[in-house]
Amino acid sequence: MSLVQKNIAYLLSERGLNPYSAAKLLNGAASQPTIHRIVTGQREPSVRVVAAFSELFGVTVEDLISRDLTQGLRTRSSLASMVRQPESVFDVREEPRNTSHDNVREGPAIRGMVPLLTSVQAGEWCEIAGTFQREDARTWLPCPVHHGPRTFCLVVEGESMRNPGVKPSYDPGDVIFVDPDVAANPGDRVVVRLELQAAATFKQYLEEDGRKLLKALNPDWTPRYIEINGNAVICGVVIGKWVPE
Repeated sequence: MSLVQKNIAYLLSERGLNPYSAAKLLNGAASQPTIHRIVTGQREPSVRVVAAFSELFGVTVEDLISRDLTQGLRTRSSLASMVRQPESVFDVREEPRNTSHDNVREGPAIRGMVPLLTSVQAGEWCEIAGTFQREDARTWLPCPVHHGPRTFCLVVEGESMRNPGVKPSYDPGDVIFVDPDVAANPGDRVVVRLELQAAATFKQYLEEDGRKLLKALNPDWTPRYIEINGNAVICGVVIGKWVPE
């Protein structure tokens, strides 16, 4: 059982909740069968579910994922008085569901927390990753995909990678997850530091006729292509994105 599964099972027990009663308190964020599979170690929770549980329990997402809460949390929540005392935290009941209007599904399981960097930090990441401290990040965000130990995330700035009506497309404010340990292949979206520039830039990597190019996905962006030849450092390959509401 993973640490986040263990923490959720423990906190449910501490608060006198079973999967059936917890599902009611989560207001649709996770069904009773899903919660049962999480607390019995059969399923990793999605980003959405972890966020819902963190709010329910009054703990941070980071603590729920990375800290053993069974060693340092012994206070019973007043939430216990809101529900009938269960026979067991693993008590399973079938609850009615209206599947005719079920247009959502569980998201990917969280794989760990990664630092949110500034564009300048991203440009220096290969040099500073080894000495980077937790407080140096703007914040830490849960990454929903498998990633290497040096993975970081960035907020997309500007319109150069916005390609309306076509995928992939990245709007200002989107959060991209970048893995420096993934080798860049033609077509990949990459974060790059250009020579004489402190801040990193976000573009698509191409190879054509022996040339290496960076391409803006926005067809109206100028210049759309930048040729690189020993004057750029690829800081990492984009492995996913998150779109905040």
